[in-house]
Amino acid sequence: MEDDLKRLLEQKKVELKIRQKRAAMQQLKERLIQDIERFHEKYRYVDEVEAEKIQDFISKLDFARPGQLNIKTNSGWIHDTVYLCFLMGSKELLEIYIFGKYDDIISDYDEWEIFSPYLLLIDEDFNHYVYIDEDGQMMESQILLNYIHQTDRLTDV
Repeated sequence: MEDDLKRLLEQKKVELKIRQKRAAMQQLKERLIQDIERFHEKYRYVDEVEAEKIQDFISKLDFARPGQLNIKTNSGWIHDTVYLCFLMGSKELLEIYIFGKYDDIISDYDEWEIFSPYLLLIDEDFNHYVYIDEDGQMMESQILLNYIHQTDRLTDV
């Protein structure tokens, strides 16, 4: 009986942490929405599948230190629709991914930089990205995910 109560208590603790995390994330989202005029007309949040793709993409990038990328090549590619990722900040903030038009997100850069000094705009093709550092310098690059996947497979053998 006592073991059942302990398990129930642990389960309730986990559920409470999940609710608290969701509440904290919702507060950050509401703050973003309030700070940016006509937010819902321009941006939407990503679903779980898109979030997994973004996290996978970010995990393959080369970071010099937390939040700061090592950029090796410039592509000069013109973007249309991108995901905005915050590379620094609270755990909740790091899980907020904005999806919208590249031009709209860039025009609201002053709003975004409040939340994170390092921003990453990932193209919806998950091949190109724009990295914005703490000085507001924009660096465009292209990541060759197929090459990375092949290299990963070679090193796993």
